[in-house]
Amino acid sequence: MRRLLALLVGLLILVALGYTQAAPIGGARLTLFDEKGKPLTDYGKVYYSIWTFDKNGSIEVLQKGTLTKNLLKSLIFPDNMIKLNLDTPRSIAKTKGSHTAFIGIDVWVVKDGKLYTFPPESFEVKVSKNTFAKNIMLKFNFKEARVKDLKALSSKASKIQPMAHDVYYVWETVEDKSYQHQKIPVLIVKNKAPSSISATIQMAYRGSYYLGPMVTVAFGDLISEKISFDPSSITVKALGRSVTKKYKASWIMDVSPYSSKYIWIKGTVHYIYQKEYLCTAWCYPTGNERYFVKIDSFDTDYYNGIYHIITGEASGEPPYDVPSRWIEQTGSVHNSKADIEDFYSEIYVGTSGESFNIGVPLGALIAFLNPETAPAWLDVIVAGFSLEDYVDYAVLGSVQSKNGNYLYFKGVKSAYEMKLPVKTWYGTTYRDTPVPIGFYIEVS
Repeated sequence: MRRLLALLVGLLILVALGYTQAAPIGGARLTLFDEKGKPLTDYGKVYYSIWTFDKNGSIEVLQKGTLTKNLLKSLIFPDNMIKLNLDTPRSIAKTKGSHTAFIGIDVWVVKDGKLYTFPPESFEVKVSKNTFAKNIMLKFNFKEARVKDLKALSSKASKIQPMAHDVYYVWETVEDKSYQHQKIPVLIVKNKAPSSISATIQMAYRGSYYLGPMVTVAFGDLISEKISFDPSSITVKALGRSVTKKYKASWIMDVSPYSSKYIWIKGTVHYIYQKEYLCTAWCYPTGNERYFVKIDSFDTDYYNGIYHIITGEASGEPPYDVPSRWIEQTGSVHNSKADIEDFYSEIYVGTSGESFNIGVPLGALIAFLNPETAPAWLDVIVAGFSLEDYVDYAVLGSVQSKNGNYLYFKGVKSAYEMKLPVKTWYGTTYRDTPVPIGFYIEVS
């Protein structure tokens, strides 16, 4: 009996020690699963790289490693778990004045002689340090992975360097550019009607939630060489927010008959191009590539506890926008007024859209600023906004006839689908859906 008790006590101590090791104070425990909840380590060896954006908005790797199935180890804590210290990303976020820190994770799985490269995942943590480790469950869908034959890759790499070293996988930055004080269109109105129009935009109108711009990534095989956008080979996905503060923006503009105007917000936009490499002593490109487009920060005036985003208007249409072949008009609203929210329910599929709201033409703006090296299709890519926990719409507004006449209002949506995060009772998942573009409204 005493031996049994001693054994049980010993096991409890081992579990407690394992829990402590797996639970860094103020850090996080990440567990990696497939889309059905099966541990990724059940499939084979898992490689991972965890990163954040540094104070300049560039990618900074925090931690790299591997996971393998281990029955003995799994008695103490799951073998698909990563222990993560969050001090560095929190410190970076604090220097930016952000309420939260962005964390990205790249995952590779070697299974049956194939290399599965998944699109990046992300999550955010508050800058205030938690007492207990934060539990984060991330799911990866094998249908979204880019698959490479490992033997073919290894053969190519061995021509450069004999495979005498451990193999690992990395994303390396090829190009990294940011542009400050840029005017980013958020509402574009083309008035074809004989009536004057009043248009308004409101971002985080309550001012009580933390607003942030979403990071968009485009991912695929040799996509830098494509001369046009191809949604069958380029995955476009919205990740978390690059920065969060109590931001707010609002503007009202009048649009004369048969003319166009747009409302803009001002901020710093960022573009990062990366290539994936298989590495031994030297590294060899696998062919997978990705592009990030994001807003690093907004130009603001700070008063009454709120960061008020610098906002204004301009005549005509923006000199950069998503190409017409990749946008579609919505059905029309026949009334004296149309709210932006009216279009959300028609455009979004499988989500109400709180995690993205409107898609501003960030790719088109960056392609306009960097025509020499930006890929030809980058002008298709848009980026959105969200409030914390997607509690409400981050962007609202309306367009209305000034004399009360009934008019036809049409919005614009993407002719391709993006992967957007959606919160459910069992965690965050993704939906493929068109997104609002511009937001562009035509009045007739």
